[in-house]
Amino acid sequence: MTTKKNLALSRSNEPVDGHEYATRMEVSTENIKRKDPFSPAKNAPTVKRKDTGSEGKEGMNAVLEAIKQLTDKVDTLGIQLQQNSIMLTSIAKAVEFNAAEIKDCKTQLQSTVQEVAALKKDNAELMERVLEMEQYKRRWNLRIRGLKEKEGEDVREAVAQLLVKISPSWSSNINHIVDSVHRIGRREENKTRHVIIQFTQRIHRDALWRMTKDHAICKELRISFIEDLCKADRETRAVLWPKIKEARDAGKRAHFRGGAGYINGQRIT
Repeated sequence: MTTKKNLALSRSNEPVDGHEYATRMEVSTENIKRKDPFSPAKNAPTVKRKDTGSEGKEGMNAVLEAIKQLTDKVDTLGIQLQQNSIMLTSIAKAVEFNAAEIKDCKTQLQSTVQEVAALKKDNAELMERVLEMEQYKRRWNLRIRGLKEKEGEDVREAVAQLLVKISPSWSSNINHIVDSVHRIGRREENKTRHVIIQFTQRIHRDALWRMTKDHAICKELRISFIEDLCKADRETRAVLWPKIKEARDAGKRAHFRGGAGYINGQRIT
């Protein structure tokens, strides 16, 4: 069997007349034999295998560490959320309490506003009544302006003698006509203080005021008797004086009565 196989192979290797492909087939067969995969290759590269067990352990440890850190963060976040929830609950209670307090304050404020309005009204009425009483009481008084002041003077006695000179008929009962006499304010250098005379009856006050309008003694002593006005009346007169003066310069009847001003019988403001 072997002899027949070798014989056949030797025949096949012989060239055929007129045909060169037989030789090329031989070369090709040799090339095929060289590329046989089952033949061991010379100088084949050696593949180094990595230690996958160590790397896998390190990777697993890294994953576990990352999971642990993430778990810690989640736990911390949970604690913070719980604290925030408690804080929000506390804030909500505080807001609710403050809202109730504000509501109470608004109610009290409304009540207070009403009370203040009532008090303002009462105060205005009281001030008006006090002003009327002060104005009425001062109608029993007269002021002397320009009466020289002396050291250690008895102002009541000096005024009593002056009044007797103006109205001699009062000499016998001057002490029953004049109630009190005093100067106003503190004494100052080079300044003469006004003198207030309070009469027992208004009729005596009005009579003396009329007598002193153009009396010779008043001109001689350079004194004048004027109304004893309260502060409010003085301020009102100061405001109205330009109008009164303008009316007088124009030949109109203009005068004051207390704190009020009148032009041709009409009260001005």
